[in-house]
Amino acid sequence: MTAPAANIESARLKVILATLVINIVAVVAFSFCPWSDWRTGMALNLFDNFILIVFALRARDRLMEHLLLFGIVLGFMELPADAWLVDATKTLDYSIGGGPMLWRSPLWMPFAWEIVAVQFGYLGIRLWERFQFPGVLLTGLLGAVNIPFYEEMALRTRWWEYHNCRMILHTPYYIIFGELLIAMAIARCALRVRRERLATTVAAGVIGGAAIFVSYVVAYMLVK
Repeated sequence: MTAPAANIESARLKVILATLVINIVAVVAFSFCPWSDWRTGMALNLFDNFILIVFALRARDRLMEHLLLFGIVLGFMELPADAWLVDATKTLDYSIGGGPMLWRSPLWMPFAWEIVAVQFGYLGIRLWERFQFPGVLLTGLLGAVNIPFYEEMALRTRWWEYHNCRMILHTPYYIIFGELLIAMAIARCALRVRRERLATTVAAGVIGGAAIFVSYVVAYMLVK
């Protein structure tokens, strides 16, 4: 890897890890705010997008541009999974957050999944390139720890809540297992994004969104 390529990889990793840390700190802070609702969720995801888009433009980072496109396609393709969780399993409830809805999801939810896809997509790329399949498994384990953190805090931030299923504290067992599978799927799909081809990136986002649906169904059937 040439020096300029190594520099952009390092800078990209730093900015993505920064969004992970910022999100964790912000969610903990919002959990202490009695006025937190859908607006704090929207604000956090707009801020994440601002950081990532500014970085992509200033660094002229084509991979970051493709990761953002991959993420937004995946985010909108995830909507059927949300609808299934709300209507079919009747375990997910977004009513506590209020605000405008997009089908059965809060308006900001596709953008939340966009950020998750960028974060775990790029981490998955780097871990695959370092460790091959064990890197994908490690990405899944990271997802099984990190993403359920938001599931647990969502009740405190008044973004969503769960009912009618087995849970550890406020997070369903099937959600933890499902998000392990999802993080692995995002990592595998993001490998195609590395090619930086428009059609390939869009297709990866579509497949990633479908994989979220399949992961939740499998997890729910096995662990509910």
